[in-house]
Order: sequence, then C-alpha cells, then structure tokens
Amino acid sequence: MSGRVARSLMGAVAAVIVLAGCANTQAGTPASRTAAPAVSSPSPTPTPTSQAQRIPTTCDALMPSSLLAEIGAGLTPEDRHTEFATTWADERVGALSCRWSNGAEWPDSLLVQVSVGPEVTRTAFEGFLNGEQGGGTPAPAVASDAYTLAASGTPDGFLFLTPHYGVLAGLYPGSSVSLSSDAAMRALEHVHGVVAGLPAPGPLWVPTPNLRGATDCDSLATTAQLGEFGGLPAARTMKSDGGEYSTSLFDIDRQVGGYWCIWGADDATVSGTISVSVLPGGAEYAARARPAGSTDVAGIGEAAYVTPKGVLNVVASRGWLQVSGSDGRPSIEQAKALAKQVLVNVGYTG
Repeated sequence: MSGRVARSLMGAVAAVIVLAGCANTQAGTPASRTAAPAVSSPSPTPTPTSQAQRIPTTCDALMPSSLLAEIGAGLTPEDRHTEFATTWADERVGALSCRWSNGAEWPDSLLVQVSVGPEVTRTAFEGFLNGEQGGGTPAPAVASDAYTLAASGTPDGFLFLTPHYGVLAGLYPGSSVSLSSDAAMRALEHVHGVVAGLPAPGPLWVPTPNLRGATDCDSLATTAQLGEFGGLPAARTMKSDGGEYSTSLFDIDRQVGGYWCIWGADDATVSGTISVSVLPGGAEYAARARPAGSTDVAGIGEAAYVTPKGVLNVVASRGWLQVSGSDGRPSIEQAKALAKQVLVNVGYTG
C-alpha cells in the first residue's frame, strides 16, 4: 500500500470518528474523546555520500559459477581495493568491477577480472585498444567492437564496446596453470550477451560541495609549486593517468575529474619522486581505505591522516586527495604544504 493511499485511508477513518462524535452529541450521548491516530510524516530521502553502482547487473550474472568452473577450479570472489585512491576510481564512477582468485601463490595462481564501465567513449576505448597493450584480435562472431587479447599465444582476455558500456576482462594464470584455448572466447560470448542487453546506466552522482578535479599534471601542481612546497627542484612528469599508466577503466575517472601524476627531478643528482592523486566524490572511500596505524593530521581540508607508509590523505568538499613520494621525498611538512596548494588547484574553497 503506498504512503499516499495509507494517509488517505487514515484521514477517512478520522473523519468518520469526528462525524460520529458530532451525531452522538446531538443525540445527548457524550462524544468520545479518543484521539485520532497520528499520521506519521514520510522519512526524508537520505543524502547520498558515495556513488551507487550504475551498471544494472551483477558479477554473478557476468560470470556464473558454471563458467568460472570451466576456466579453473576454486575461483572465489576477491576484493581489488587498496589504500590508494587510484584503486577506487572505477567505483567512484559507478563501474562494476569483478575479481575472482583461486587463492594460490605463484606459479599455481589463477586470477579472473571483469570490469564494466558506464558511458565509455569510443576515443577512450580505441585509445586502449591501439595503445601500449598491443591491440586485440577482432571477434566478429560476437560483435563488431569485440576483441580477444593474448599475451602469449592463448587468448587470455577480451574487451568490447556497446552503446553505453565498455568492458575489459583478463584471465591471469600462473606459469603452472593452463587455460583451455577457448576459455577467453567462451567468457567473451557470455559477458557480451549480458552487457549488450542492459539498459542505459544509472545517473552519475555529483556531490555538493564538490571538487573540480584535474585533467592533467599541471592542474594538480605546477613545476614551480612542486619546487616551492614539495622541495622537488626542476620537476618533470614521469608518469600520469593515461595510456599504459591509466588506473581507471578506459579513463572513466575523467567523468568526475579524477587524475594522478608522478614527478621526478630533471636532474640526475636529485633522487626521489612526488605523487599526487585526486578523486572528487571519494571521501567515503578514504575512510574505508584508511589503514590501521594511521595518524590524524590537523589543519588541512576537513580531515586528514598519514598512513604508516607515509601517504598523506586529505578529505575536502567530499573529495579525496593523496600526496606521497619516494626516497624520503616529500617530508611530512612538505607534503602538507603541497597538499594545501593542490587543494586550491583542484577547486577547494574551504
């Protein structure tokens, strides 16, 4: 029964009681003073604090147990998240990331991963297809935009694009584990059959307030800022979010302004690097990813902590910022100073 119908019925009951009371009073009978039942107010709609999954299916539907058993024995679900923001980028955009492992150590290990990203662009899909991973073999029997991947002869992965989704999957056996020659194709056929029939993805959550995020390394931090606040002279970009170094599925973190970059000194005598990543809307993940032994830091954003590995994590305007490095660079004080500047660069006004 809907809330509107329930309230209408309760109102009708209350009206009957009132009218009956009036009739009894007129007849000389004392009116009942029993109060009408209170009508409860509807509960307020909860304010979202993180992105809901936007893919209208499940990991079990993508890879049912019968299909997993054909690939290898003992495959069970496994979490893919770590304490680093880059491993949460797909979740922030509402992707469906599925991972199964047989739990064994190398060389007896077997890992299966399937990820479905919402609203993947053709440019991003073809950029991956024709990029560092080396292209794929067309699978026209499945679809015109479907490809198998093979690192060493036997197909061990696949990718495909549909009007609303991009999919990437990999089968990763240890050296003592053999895949059947048609394992990847069988998985491709099933997963494509599921995804191709899905409706459009759910909405992208935009928090209020929100960070603007970044689109390149300079919009995270300039060379001058890395020198002034991070203590890294003559900084140059070593790696950044894209191509073979992309940590989100087909660069879907761009949908929310997610980006990361690593800089080194343009001077061989200066060691160490600085890494910065931003994930707008990732505040809840920062709390979930916080490692044991982390310590709170005051005076940066709205909340901050440093992990036992020395990674500075900052929450601001519902976003998540990380600053870290190598070879003792940057110091904690330098990381704090740099983080304050990066927050300004990515749109924080608090």
